[in-house]
Amino acid sequence: MDIDLGELNYLAVVAGIIINMALGALWYSPILFANPWMAATGITKEYIDEHKDQAMKGYAVSIVATIVLVMGLAIMVQVSDAKDLAEGLAVGAIAGVGFIATTQAANYAFENRPLKLYLINIGYSVVGFAIIGALLGAWD
Repeated sequence: MDIDLGELNYLAVVAGIIINMALGALWYSPILFANPWMAATGITKEYIDEHKDQAMKGYAVSIVATIVLVMGLAIMVQVSDAKDLAEGLAVGAIAGVGFIATTQAANYAFENRPLKLYLINIGYSVVGFAIIGALLGAWD
């Protein structure tokens, strides 16, 4: 197994970071899943408005986590020798389902959290991983 950080496509990594952040903004917007997510978590619009000052911390953590996520996925795509969109998509989907969906399933089960919330949250991760994997595979 050869990991060569110098051979990573850092432009594709930056694009993957931007795509993941944009996907999160869309995924948790009223256009897609904001309302069912809020219902499943018990978070209200009033709560969000009252705690806007805490949003910067959430965004900062999200950006750092996304950088680590995309770099890790770029290394997985490189190590797996994925050379096109389909192979990158497969690596991303396998990582999303194999690592995120499975570990979060146990957490949600022990926490007795709603299935709908699990599906919304892991859906974002799995779709994001698949898209980023496809991008990294295709952008060689």
